[in-house]
Amino acid sequence: MQIRFLSDGNEYRSYGGGSFSKKKDSGGIFWWTILITLLMGFATFCWFFSIMVFAHPEKPFNYRVLARFDKLDPLRKFTNYTVPQGKFLPARDLLAEFYAFNHEQLAVKNDLLKRSYIRNYKQEQPLYVKGSFQVINARPLTQQDVITEGWVVRARSADIEDVDIEIVLPGNKDKADPYQAGDTLVLDQKSTFAAALHVQKFDQERVCVTLMPLSYQGFVTKEGKQFPMTPPEKLNMDAYWPLTRDPGAAVLESSTAKVVSKQG
Repeated sequence: MQIRFLSDGNEYRSYGGGSFSKKKDSGGIFWWTILITLLMGFATFCWFFSIMVFAHPEKPFNYRVLARFDKLDPLRKFTNYTVPQGKFLPARDLLAEFYAFNHEQLAVKNDLLKRSYIRNYKQEQPLYVKGSFQVINARPLTQQDVITEGWVVRARSADIEDVDIEIVLPGNKDKADPYQAGDTLVLDQKSTFAAALHVQKFDQERVCVTLMPLSYQGFVTKEGKQFPMTPPEKLNMDAYWPLTRDPGAAVLESSTAKVVSKQG
């Protein structure tokens, strides 16, 4: 006679004329657990990834992703009445502002300046530059630049030679140079509204600040005509900052002397 008892469900035991055991197959549950864990990890990664992309649009990879999926607001063209409020710094105060910055601190500040511009200053106020500057040179922008259409003008402060600016004239398609070496470029608090996008420190504590006008009414030709400018549609965030190379400390004196000799 053979008697079998049903145990806890994991196996059958036989008594009497023989014995055998039959275990349930638990492999399916194991692999389902692995799959669910991987899916949860992937979902968490995607969540953090999307947060980082949207939180830092100034990073080249993040900017490309947002641009690819059309998640960037168009860069806004402000007027003299709608420009965001911000702090205006003359050249000396600008140098003092960034004098003590090390490389890491300057990198964080530059990221913030670019991020604020990309977001149309919805969360941060711009940093404006004011003062009188003498033009060193000007060149048209190319596809290799951050802004791919327009002009960039390099100038040096008339008050302190350790401060250079490079001001972008976006969308200006004129073939003639907007400014000549030796011209005076005045940035004020009423019409130019030139906001800082990047600060570069050179040897001997010299700085160059990349500026983007938020309002275009204050930039005019010698004849008094306003330069035709439009906000860039997209930015090339992989490009080199600043847009112009450092011309050196003595270039302004030499270029000005050439202009004076030609006039004489």
